[in-house]
Amino acid sequence: MTQYQAYAPFYDITGQIRFAVLMAQYLREILGRHPAPRRRALDLACGTGTLALMLADDGWDVVGLDVSEAMLGQARAKAANLDTPGSAAFVCGDMRDIGAAVDAARGGRPPQQFGLATCVYDSLNYLLAEHELAACFAGAAGALAPHGLFVLDLNTRYFLEYDWGECEVIEMPGFVQVSQSHFDPATACSTMLLTGFVGDDAQGYVRFDETHVERAYEPAEVERLLADAGFAIEASYDCFTFQPVSERTQRIAWVARKREP
Repeated sequence: MTQYQAYAPFYDITGQIRFAVLMAQYLREILGRHPAPRRRALDLACGTGTLALMLADDGWDVVGLDVSEAMLGQARAKAANLDTPGSAAFVCGDMRDIGAAVDAARGGRPPQQFGLATCVYDSLNYLLAEHELAACFAGAAGALAPHGLFVLDLNTRYFLEYDWGECEVIEMPGFVQVSQSHFDPATACSTMLLTGFVGDDAQGYVRFDETHVERAYEPAEVERLLADAGFAIEASYDCFTFQPVSERTQRIAWVARKREP
């Protein structure tokens, strides 16, 4: 998997960090309505760690999991400069095999279950097959304590098909980014080709390319897979609000609670 490798040093400065900041505030509001049973959190596909660190600043003990070592390098660098009431540790692992990653992170210590699991910023759209999404949901359920809470979001088909811009250019000192997207109705997948140019006019530029593919899942499909994994769905929201989902919703936030065995 080559996404978010060369792009990692530029992820925050190109504006992606804003989503995590907004999500941290929204998550506080969600937890006010849907409390978690303990102050230990697992942030799946944590990226550069902004959400995990903001949770730590709220007093949570957080494990951030991501498959990209380059993104985790950014997260660890940020964590080294922060003093928070809670804690944040970052581990490399695949969200399709959460149990193995969490076991490796424990390093032989006794298992500790999480009260909260999160997976946001359309990370789950990167799982392109239903069985991969099911594996992630099962892993999240396995990591959670009884009555633990799972908060997740996905981009909708409407967003991927109609609202995701076909071409975007970002220019800043030392970096230029060009992204082009195409939606395939047959597969419900949007493919974004991201090209970055790093350097300056005097010394020249180095180019890198990444391909990002996201799949849209129908809400009923997501809810069925959550139920199959052992979750009871408490709510689905038009993300960043507490309004019901509509046909033009761009992103859905689900709140699911682990059922009793």
